[in-house]
Amino acid sequence: MTRSLLNDFIRMNRDLNRALFGDVSRKFGTYFPEINAYENSENYVVIAKVPGIPKESIKISVKDNSLLLQTEKKSENIDDAQYHLRERKTETMERTVHFNDKVDADNIAAELQNGLLMVKIPKSPESKPKTITIR
Repeated sequence: MTRSLLNDFIRMNRDLNRALFGDVSRKFGTYFPEINAYENSENYVVIAKVPGIPKESIKISVKDNSLLLQTEKKSENIDDAQYHLRERKTETMERTVHFNDKVDADNIAAELQNGLLMVKIPKSPESKPKTITIR
């Protein structure tokens, strides 16, 4: 019962965010890519949906335990064409993910495959739990 209520709340929050921010941001040519973010004992992992965007158009940066994803998807521009419909526009995407623990910024790895960007952010050794031996 509790899990069901929590899932309903999360779904409602996501729908509200899309309604409030998704449509507004699209009017200005910027939107937020859909992501999944999780952690295990060694890494944070962020998977972002970036269909049709080449890796050269993706910028990944880390500052103060936050990951910033930025992309730009440019529309084609044919000089001698007379467009009847032009819905595919230049769009920029930006998303920031904050982490609770310190991260090892020097060892971050990113991979782009089939429109999904996977970024593995190792946790800093000092943020990992240490086992204390009793004497």
